Amino acid sequence: MSKKILVTVPFTEKQKAALQNAADRFGDTMLFTEDPAQIHEAVADASGIIGNISPELLAGAGQLQWLQLNSAGTDLYVKPGVLPAGTVLTCATGAYGTALSEYLVCMLLVMMKKIPLYLEDQKQGIWKDEGAVASPAGKRILVVGTGDIGLSFARRIKAFELPDHPITLAGIRRRAGACPAPLDEIHPISELKEQAALADVIALSLPGTPETKHLFDRDLLLACKAGSYLINIGRGNVIDTNALLDPSVSSHFSGIYLDVCEQEPLPDHSPLYSVPGLYITPHISGQYHLDITLQNIADIALHNYLAFRGEGEYRSVVDIAAGYAK
Repeated sequence: MSKKILVTVPFTEKQKAALQNAADRFGDTMLFTEDPAQIHEAVADASGIIGNISPELLAGAGQLQWLQLNSAGTDLYVKPGVLPAGTVLTCATGAYGTALSEYLVCMLLVMMKKIPLYLEDQKQGIWKDEGAVASPAGKRILVVGTGDIGLSFARRIKAFELPDHPITLAGIRRRAGACPAPLDEIHPISELKEQAALADVIALSLPGTPETKHLFDRDLLLACKAGSYLINIGRGNVIDTNALLDPSVSSHFSGIYLDVCEQEPLPDHSPLYSVPGLYITPHISGQYHLDITLQNIADIALHNYLAFRGEGEYRSVVDIAAGYAK
């Protein structure tokens, strides 16, 4: 029986053709559209959807059997009652490792090399040496969230070590288990506070779940090693950002980088913009800014479409109870 597949991701013509060629084999209909009116109309009889459509629209998706997200984050779609019963939910875990890990490395170096100070000096026409800088070499780096993004960051940052200044990469996940390469150590979440107190750099790439909300509260933030660097590229509510407004908390770190915030978009009057040593980008590290990311999403979508039609196994299947792809 033929299926109707709604595709809302802005794929290239080449990527669309690959999906269409696969659909032609099964006699399926692929509707490629970003038009809200067309999406609203097509949801009702779509057997499969590729793209993050509004969760509210899914109430009318009576024929839906498979939803492929274009994001790694799934928190809006795992809430009770959002998906029709029996729907297979797959996400884009595995698509964003390159893009997000490069931002993590980039912003860590920006903070370590005092680039914001020099940019401010330039604006004011000041020629000034801002003094000593830091390097990832010789540091203990804590990777909190050891999925595709966390491990991609670990592989890239490991390249900065020197023979006499090795980098120690420690990972945190729910349960320790086997230590994945390139990490040197793996620790359970129960040891987070102890490990945060030892780390020179703490990189967060956690999913948004009830268990991770405000994981980094005021108490844990102050338990982090004084002078360390904190970077978050996972979900904004993992850090209690209100705690960062306390100077005793924000000044505890040599630098903090957030690509994600609890409230998005962050209002123009938010006091977070003025916190010294806190650097914010507007959740732009993922999306489709990097062509590699879009191609990765297209590859995952094609693979999972074929799985939906009985050829092979799904990738990045979301565990609804856990709230992320395991």
